[in-house]
Amino acid sequence: MKLTGTLVRMEEKRTLRILPQYFLGVFLLTALIGVVVVFCALVTDKKVAEQDMTVALVLHDNEFLRTFGLDVLESASSVEALCSFLETDEEDAVAGMKDGRYAGAILFPDHFIGTAITGHEDLHAQLYIPRVDGFSNRLIAGLADIAGGLLGKTQAGIYTSTLIAGMPEDSTEQDIDRVEYDTQNMFFDFAISRENFYAKDSASGTGNQTVVQYYVCAALVLLLLLGGISCGPLLKGDPIAFENQLALHRIGTAKLLAIRYLAVLTLFTVLYCVVFAAFFGWFFAHPESFTAIMDLSTAGEVGYWFLCGLPVLLLAAAIVVFVYTFAANQIGGILLLFLIVMIMGYASGLLAPAAYLPAKIRVLGAYLPTARMLNVMKNGMTHAVDFRLLAIVICEAAGVLIASMAISVGKRRWNQ
Repeated sequence: MKLTGTLVRMEEKRTLRILPQYFLGVFLLTALIGVVVVFCALVTDKKVAEQDMTVALVLHDNEFLRTFGLDVLESASSVEALCSFLETDEEDAVAGMKDGRYAGAILFPDHFIGTAITGHEDLHAQLYIPRVDGFSNRLIAGLADIAGGLLGKTQAGIYTSTLIAGMPEDSTEQDIDRVEYDTQNMFFDFAISRENFYAKDSASGTGNQTVVQYYVCAALVLLLLLGGISCGPLLKGDPIAFENQLALHRIGTAKLLAIRYLAVLTLFTVLYCVVFAAFFGWFFAHPESFTAIMDLSTAGEVGYWFLCGLPVLLLAAAIVVFVYTFAANQIGGILLLFLIVMIMGYASGLLAPAAYLPAKIRVLGAYLPTARMLNVMKNGMTHAVDFRLLAIVICEAAGVLIASMAISVGKRRWNQ
């Protein structure tokens, strides 16, 4: 028992000695990931045209459309991201559709606005699209028919109300103008408002969390697991002769592995506390910005999140110990740990929300321990703690640690 205590103290001292090296490794790893993210953001082609289609407009003698209607059309948010409009003549519009310069053309007849307002003539704008049997063309044509029908019904309603307003003998020109004005406003308010045509339903791949909250939780899990790369000196193993000497004093391979698991857990706990100390410091120094970004408004909420995430440390340390135990040497453990964490992280939604992953990967990822680690952190952040999930995480940590011990004992016997 005395030797066991001595061994524990030796591991504690070794853990303290590698603490600066551990934090340096975590810092460099974090910086590397940040550089990769920034590089990907910078090399992304930001000069890609936001407008995918150019539509030719043949306006003829329609000054109102030229000065006002075109501005309204181009400034509509649903249009400006898809189309740009270019005024031209009919000949160039037809030629442009043939050679691919224009995705379509709209031809307005002479005095289109004036005749539409007075209703004296039934003039229609003509929409031309290339003769390609594609879904998009059929969709555009269908939407154009709908818009044309809506405009026709609007025009008919305005004319009908004006006609009825002028039927009474005592009606005045002012009364008729007033009815026409009110009817126009009613129809335009209905036609312009998107809410009358579309039902908006929001769905988020991050669930009941904000995007920032989701990725902060995912980053914490990744940081803990990848931080195991710097734990190599603690888990590199000992010569067979040294283990044999320990075995003579009733310190077997399993007990030695448990001691080293506690050392890794200590490192992870220190890292976890440092991260949350930074969160608390940010909260007390700039509570407004912290609340705006993290959506946590009190120190109690941050503390609750901190406490709920503690079981994640148990499973993270167990996974790291298991990988190093399974690997042949320290370098193999580092490479294997990185590979496993990246694969599990992708499948369980640490790199991108699981809702955006292929269905088969999403189903597989739900069974991985990293998915439950992420859910624990998320639940703690949103005050939706699932004690059954916490119990599963703790049991998984114990199971992985026992499996590590079994592998370690088997390897020792094999080497003997």
